[in-house]
Amino acid sequence: MSVQIVRFSTDAGRIPEVEDAVGKLFAALEEAAPAGTEYSAVRVGEDGENAEFLLTLRLADGAANPLLRLPEALVFRAKVAEWAGAPAPPQPVTVLGRYSR
Repeated sequence: MSVQIVRFSTDAGRIPEVEDAVGKLFAALEEAAPAGTEYSAVRVGEDGENAEFLLTLRLADGAANPLLRLPEALVFRAKVAEWAGAPAPPQPVTVLGRYSR
């Protein structure tokens, strides 16, 4: 399994715009229904001066990243740099522990 994260912060006033874009991205992902893919998006903390978002992509071994072929994901990725004020590229992470039931 490979895991990547994208973490970015933006102004609190942009929370509705980001959350709307996340909704559109997930609707497109649901429609495409790629196998071997687990994707999550969270907003960290309460409403405040700034908002932090964390996106996590888990892919089964050998699975291609479906976000690279999804137009809505490409639009979202371009907007992240705008919201964050700088590029926020995906970072690989090492899973040290995971529990799922």
